Amino acid sequence: MKLKAVIPSCFTMGNMIMGFVSIIFSAQYDSTIGNVSTLTVAGVLIFVASIFDLCDGAVARALGVESEIGMQLDSLADAVSYGIAPGILAYQAYFHRLPDVFGLFSFGIIVASIFPVCAVYRLARFNCQSSGGCGFTGLPSPPAGLIVSIVPALFNTTDTILGDFYFVMPLYFYAGFYIIVALLMVSEIDYSKVFSEIWKRGVYARVLTLGIIILLLIFFKSLAIFSVTFLYIFWGIARHIINFKK
Repeated sequence: MKLKAVIPSCFTMGNMIMGFVSIIFSAQYDSTIGNVSTLTVAGVLIFVASIFDLCDGAVARALGVESEIGMQLDSLADAVSYGIAPGILAYQAYFHRLPDVFGLFSFGIIVASIFPVCAVYRLARFNCQSSGGCGFTGLPSPPAGLIVSIVPALFNTTDTILGDFYFVMPLYFYAGFYIIVALLMVSEIDYSKVFSEIWKRGVYARVLTLGIIILLLIFFKSLAIFSVTFLYIFWGIARHIINFKK
């Protein structure tokens, strides 16, 4: 049983390591020479971290070794991969260009810090929910971290690792987008039912959904990552508005 318990923890640590290495690559970016390939690698690593994150819980349930320490490790790994790593990537790609405040400190650092703060709070609230203290609300940190990382890392480059798709989002538009996604993590929008609705429709709906996602990734690559994650976020908002009106 102890050996079995190590297996899902290895996936969790893989998630954390991908986030850590993503930070290293983001730190290597130099705007004066424009080595945007480091941003591409940083974003890809956050996407790889999400694959590890999907596997650890599934493996733990399959082996019957779910535990409290596993949940805590998962949250700590998520804080690195979907909180700190995306914040540093966003700062290196965009927010370092924001002006200083009274010449004392960078306004870009303040904006970049919003996302890690919201992500860590969201993870803490989820842990409270798991122990019966709070409700499961707010955008989960993995899709939030993924979508804010995909714009500077994959669209702001001509690199063909994940598709030859070149797009540069304006700085202030991205800043607004970044802050909105951060606030969605600490919102009262219920995202717990987005996937449960598909799950309840049976195995065919699950297989079809997974198949569509895989095909989109194969043919549209980085654009598909952004589109699928954006649709997930938008679906939760739309459901919340409809339920509110009802």
